[in-house]
Amino acid sequence: MSRSIARFAAATLLALGGVAGVAGAAQAEPVDYVRIELLELTCHQQSEGDHDEAYLKVTDANGNQVKVWPGSLKYQTMGTNYVRSMEDGNGNAALVLGKQQARTLTLWDYDTTSPDDKLGATLATGSEFGGEVQYRSLEGSGGVYTIAYRVIDI
Repeated sequence: MSRSIARFAAATLLALGGVAGVAGAAQAEPVDYVRIELLELTCHQQSEGDHDEAYLKVTDANGNQVKVWPGSLKYQTMGTNYVRSMEDGNGNAALVLGKQQARTLTLWDYDTTSPDDKLGATLATGSEFGGEVQYRSLEGSGGVYTIAYRVIDI
């Protein structure tokens, strides 16, 4: 009788080990990261008389607005039919996100004598990865812009 109890105990332990192995495999997989690559900004209609003083902020993973473009300048002058490269904003860590996450891209017009004007916002998602260029319309305060970006795997 003790042999059959021993076999039963061994079989039970093996079965439990198999269940534990399956449970271990069900652990959360590590987050796969991607990066928003800013390409260019096109102004179709400026919001102010002579030109806009545009800059882009990204909402980071903590909900903070982080200025990412233009890289070293306070703003970039934009007028109707202007097209500007945004590549100098690509080094910012706020542009990195998980494939299941999203970031809000918000375009602003810098003003010295009043609060800055929001020129529009769009949501970029990590699931857009694959290198295909995304074109999003941004409209606000009378301005009309198109931002071009892509989400790339890193």
